[in-house]
Amino acid sequence: MNWGLLILGGFLIALLAQLVGAIMAFRGGAQEGVLSLLVPGYVLFALKRSGGYRLFVGIYFAGIASVAAGTIALS
Repeated sequence: MNWGLLILGGFLIALLAQLVGAIMAFRGGAQEGVLSLLVPGYVLFALKRSGGYRLFVGIYFAGIASVAAGTIALS
């Protein structure tokens, strides 16, 4: 198996989750959305207020877990 694809896929999942989380934060207002795009970690606070926190964190950590698994497999 090509472990590099697992790592790349994990990064893409995490990036996609971050973008979807920022879009979800725009429901709280333009300021929330822009801050979630520009300030690292702000998306967690914005989504905790709007109620989409669990879905975001689950998908984001699935991507990070696949990056970790691919990195361990390459070692």
